[in-house]
Amino acid sequence: MIGIADCNNFYASCERVFNPALEGKPVVVLSNNDGCIVARSNESKALKIKMGEPIHHYKELVKSKGVHVLSSNYELYGDMSARIMRLLNRFVPVMEVYSIDEAFLDLTGFDDVVSRCHSLQRTLKAWTGIPISIGVGPNKTLAKVANRIAKQTPSMDGVLYLSELAQIQAALADFPCEDVWGIGYQFNQLLKRNNIKTALELTQVHDVWIQKHMTIDGLRLVDELRGNFRRDLDLSPSPKKSIGSAPSFGEAIPDLPTIQEALATHVARCAEKLRRQYSAANLITVFLHTNRFNPKVPQYFQTRTVSLPHASSATSELIQYADSVLQSIYQDGYHFKKVGVLLSGFVPDDFHQMALYTEQPDPRMKQLSNVMDQLNGKYGRDKVRLAIQGFKQNWKPKRQLLTKRYTTRIEDVIRAT
Repeated sequence: MIGIADCNNFYASCERVFNPALEGKPVVVLSNNDGCIVARSNESKALKIKMGEPIHHYKELVKSKGVHVLSSNYELYGDMSARIMRLLNRFVPVMEVYSIDEAFLDLTGFDDVVSRCHSLQRTLKAWTGIPISIGVGPNKTLAKVANRIAKQTPSMDGVLYLSELAQIQAALADFPCEDVWGIGYQFNQLLKRNNIKTALELTQVHDVWIQKHMTIDGLRLVDELRGNFRRDLDLSPSPKKSIGSAPSFGEAIPDLPTIQEALATHVARCAEKLRRQYSAANLITVFLHTNRFNPKVPQYFQTRTVSLPHASSATSELIQYADSVLQSIYQDGYHFKKVGVLLSGFVPDDFHQMALYTEQPDPRMKQLSNVMDQLNGKYGRDKVRLAIQGFKQNWKPKRQLLTKRYTTRIEDVIRAT
């Protein structure tokens, strides 16, 4: 049996752990630059506040209903997620971390699954303050179905175990296709055109039609809805094939030195991730553009990809190459809203392609990056950095409604008085 533990309204729940006054109040959390809504509490959902909408669309509603609006506190959410995943792994040894607030659990061989799940719920709530829902089924897809139903049905107390075929079919009979894990907008429109509205109806469609219109992945999904096991837990996630970073600026930036500083910081973030998976990059892409949502300003967009003379994971080398690309695409006279970088063409970090006319990597650059990783891991992010990354970093996205980083910053730790 496969379970999925999903934190309820995770971002809002994290904020409530350290500010209990938010309990029972409508809460929304915003994206970078405090632009769009990326998380909502149940109370905000009840007010028909939609995900992804710009917050200014709800200006009057926020004021009249007392909605609490917060900036994304990624440091807090990331640390709380790590704590939750460690606790889950303590009680369920075989698990797959699926996202920041979800994990698949292998519950095979567990006695009295429902009682065990309720016990896990209570433990995580007591130890972290975060409420979770758990869905259990014969496979990942049905576990996701069970989890969604458990969240929407208060009488289930956040746990649903789908085990018998009749029980599964009853659950799927009222379950919309658009809510099935793995069915996106395009597939949902296809199913609507063919008058397939519920997950149960989808299970009754012929395999040939499914594979023709929804590919082999769609056929696996439908087969799991029928109760069969088609996807194992991913216990050793494959290394990423590309790593990128491109947060928008807090304000439009016209000058090259500030953009260089931002790009260098983005490259440093990507290089850290690259080294964590023991890879090196052969390709680097840099892009630069103005604010396409502001037609009143001159528009400019440019991107360029270059092959590196040798694969590298060294921060200093990657910044050097990225900066040269940036200078080749930068144009005066524009106010830029975003600069971004994408590393790709990965090989193992110990791979070296010998060539007669190509400069070989300097091993000291990689050693320097590793030492920087160790120091920053011990003393905090960017305590050791390259000068080009700067210190003021006024280009960073706006987070004017940011709460304290209660678990990752000593100055913000709550004091008992």
